[in-house]
Amino acid sequence: MCAKPLSTKILDGPYDLPPARLGRLVELLEGYGRPFMLTSLKTASKLGLLRRIVLICFKDTRNRIYLQKHTASAPLYAGLWDVSAIGTVFAGESPADAAERELAQQLGIRGARLRVMGSLPYTDSRGASLSATFFLAGPSPALPSPDDSVCADGMFVDQYELEGLALHQQDMLTPELVWAVQSGWLFRKPSGPFLAG
Repeated sequence: MCAKPLSTKILDGPYDLPPARLGRLVELLEGYGRPFMLTSLKTASKLGLLRRIVLICFKDTRNRIYLQKHTASAPLYAGLWDVSAIGTVFAGESPADAAERELAQQLGIRGARLRVMGSLPYTDSRGASLSATFFLAGPSPALPSPDDSVCADGMFVDQYELEGLALHQQDMLTPELVWAVQSGWLFRKPSGPFLAG
């Protein structure tokens, strides 16, 4: 006996939700980094469940990296210098799409070339499990216009200034920024952990 074809569409799970609803949910990841469930960002953050984020360093045409300084009232890394932009990857969104969105929302930068430098899992200072994809944006002549409610200050630094800060003033930088410098993903390095050392 031949099965009768279904006359109604079977929904493809949670991704058939309206885009406005999907944009408020994050994918929780299992041990191999594959999504297995959707939840709110608040729930994922509160329980420290593994989710995706993006870290973006914006480079200008003079080969300088733009850094943002967190406000003194920021819930995480208050008063510290950080990468250009950082943000959550929402459900149904690729890390590259999230990086483009965060650059536009946080710095007003659109159309900058994005390069994935790498991904890694880590635990932040609040105990949240994260899978971070690191992007280098630019070079671009665009000037960042950060949101003053979350950014106390901003500045461009060249390779030697940034490596000097990472070597001698780590207490002024977020662990993510120190890691980005030490990884060698921001600037080419012929040998050793730093050029400026």
